[in-house]
Amino acid sequence: MSKNPAKDFGPIADHYAFFEQHATEAEQDARAYAERLAGVVPAEGTIRLLDFGCGTGAFTARFLNQVGWPPARLRLTLVEPVPSARRQAVARLVGTTEHPVADSAALPGGVVASFDVVLANHVLYYVPDLRRQLAGLIGALAPAGVFVTAIAPRTNALIEFWIAGFRSLGREIPYNLAEDVEVALQELGAEYQKQEVAYQLAFPDTEENRMRIIRFLLAEHLAELSHRPLLDLFDQYAHAGRIDIRTVSDHFTIRSAREGR
Repeated sequence: MSKNPAKDFGPIADHYAFFEQHATEAEQDARAYAERLAGVVPAEGTIRLLDFGCGTGAFTARFLNQVGWPPARLRLTLVEPVPSARRQAVARLVGTTEHPVADSAALPGGVVASFDVVLANHVLYYVPDLRRQLAGLIGALAPAGVFVTAIAPRTNALIEFWIAGFRSLGREIPYNLAEDVEVALQELGAEYQKQEVAYQLAFPDTEENRMRIIRFLLAEHLAELSHRPLLDLFDQYAHAGRIDIRTVSDHFTIRSAREGR
């Protein structure tokens, strides 16, 4: 079954914000990226960073705070298809670099060997033609460049809601998962490493809070679904008036195909 991973985050922005406020995912992801890149990025000279799917730039700011690159060294390129989010990202991040922030709605064609670091944090779920997009991002790496990305596997606790919801509709999950990324990387012959990064999602246990997470996860598909089975999936994580979910994302680190050439 072909996938149609497009997802409109506009209508679920408030629910996504609830997830961000109650999850340690962003903190753990940023820390893991910083650890992975330590010793890889040169100690001197320009650092050319491409943030693919930057959203409003909130995670980018957290990541840059973790790595601590001097503004004089950073040249920043942002790719984000939603114009309003991209404008927010540029405004938020303009102070992280002494150079103009480049931005675009999609990865420009013909971008080859241009970036020391490519970042794609939890965005590959929704890209069409995953293999082609990964090839473009890997191709954008300079020699010795590094591409880091995070995405949930099927074993992630929140993916359970996708599995249950779409199964009830007689469909496969229409989004990419970590397993799809790994298959695509193998087909491309890419050199990569994979690691699990743990995080926690915890919030007061009310039906409305459960629904906030469900709306974030299933968005426009929710109108087709019965809510009760999805709400009941939280029971396994309920304790003392709170929901406490501990799960993992997969992080991939991909090296430039030109390294050492």
